Parts: sequence; structure tokens; C-alpha cells
Amino acid sequence: MKEVDEALSRAYSQRTQANSSTGVPPSPHWTSRKPADSDRAPADRQDSSERGGRSRATKPLGLPAPGLGHGSGIEIQWPDVVEELERAWGDRFESLADRLLEVRARRNLKVILFTSCHRAEGRTTLVLTLARVLARRPLKTLLVDADLSGPMLARSLGVRPIVGLDDVVEDGQALNEALIESPDERLWLLPMRSAVSRPREFLSSAAWSCAMARLRREFDLVLIDGSPLFTGLSAAVLHNSVDAAVLVHNSATTGQRAILRAQEVLEAGGVPLLGLAETFV
Repeated sequence: MKEVDEALSRAYSQRTQANSSTGVPPSPHWTSRKPADSDRAPADRQDSSERGGRSRATKPLGLPAPGLGHGSGIEIQWPDVVEELERAWGDRFESLADRLLEVRARRNLKVILFTSCHRAEGRTTLVLTLARVLARRPLKTLLVDADLSGPMLARSLGVRPIVGLDDVVEDGQALNEALIESPDERLWLLPMRSAVSRPREFLSSAAWSCAMARLRREFDLVLIDGSPLFTGLSAAVLHNSVDAAVLVHNSATTGQRAILRAQEVLEAGGVPLLGLAETFV
């Protein structure tokens, strides 16, 4: 996907010079949209009764009403880089969506994990663009933020949830309260509000397994934006929750040895690798 790589590079070159001097590609997770003062949520107050002082957002842009997948409509704010990629190389992402749906039907896959070796490899940007394309297809698509050490999907899309996947798994909140629907985009989002302190325990918990089992029943396709593999998270705890994985990598920062090691980690965890997706130039 060289053309996609070039589009990513052009989009990132328009960013500020804050990160360019380091020689490391800037993080793909942040949206360039600056919220207006009226959009900003008041600063959260600490509540020691909430998970050892974790704060809660005061108001989301859209809050699901009771009933799985029937949340209030919200307006997603797509990052500029996603819109640039679709304008420049929409046909490539359409082709990628076609291939994903083909292998889904042939191998009966429903839950696809998108992961990477390290951060700032373009994983979130790629899965957001792909989800936008898939949302136009006649199927019910869900985008799940499962980057347990650095969740950014909600912020990238301009959404401030009150309840997230972390609250569902760790605090027993209702799953339907965390699901957000964007009717205009024909897309559902299951965000996380903040990172979790014990990722392995989080993924091996009964609450996580129950939530994923329900999502598997309710949606036609579930795209998971997962944590990088080399952040201390073993793929072994994922094998009962996902059907296959796509490994996203940036050739400028991740070499072949790291890719081979990532493949070994996925295979050892029982997660079939569908293929590699290279980003940047």
C-alpha cells in the first residue's frame, strides 16, 4: 500500500514541527480538531470511591439510551489524516474492505484485531479509515478501543464518553451504556475512557469474555484497535476473544526482526495472522 503510505506522510507533514525534529513519526492517534470552549467538559473532580481516584467525564457528545446498539446519535469528528487518506486513496481502502469481507465470509471471521509492534506506527489511523469505509457496507460494524495502555479512539473522533469499556469490565457497568451509535456514519463505537492498570487481568476476566461474546452476537463485524504487542501484553490472553489479527507496522521504525517476533507472539497466542499492513514511507 505504497500510495497509502505517501498519503499518510503528506498528511503528517502538515502537522507542527513539534515532533519532526526527533526523527520519529508523530503519533497517529491525535485528532487535529481543537474543540471549542463550549465543547470542553469541565475539569473532573477526583472521587476516591471510583477505582482509587479515577475521574469520570461529565458529559459525552452522545450517550447511549437503554438497549444494545441504540445509543443517541452523535456527530463524529474524523481526524484530518483519515479524510485525506480517503480522498487520495479511497479506492485502496475499498479494496482492503472487500478483501477483509471476503476472508470474513470464507473463514467465518467476525472479530478482527489490529495491532502493531510499537506505538506511532499508524495503527489507529488505518483502522479508523477502514472502519469508515466498512460502515457504508450493508452490515453492522463496531469499532472497539482495546488499546489498554493508551486508548485514543474516543478523543480522535471528538467523543467524550461517560461510560467506557473499562467501566464495563472493571466496574460492572452495563455494556449498552458504553456503546455509542453514529447513525450518519452507520457506525458503532465502544470507547475506553482511560488506560487500565492491569491489562492481563483485564483481558482474562470473565467480564471481558462476556462483553466480547455479546458483541460477537450483536454485530456483523467487530474491529478492535488493540495495544502494541511489545508493551508487555501477551497475545495469549486474546485468543478466545478474537478470530484473527492484522499487524500494522511502520518500516521506518520497525524492522523485520520485530515483525517476525510479533508473528511468533500472535501464533503462540493462538491468533491467526491475516496479513501485514505497512504505513508511512
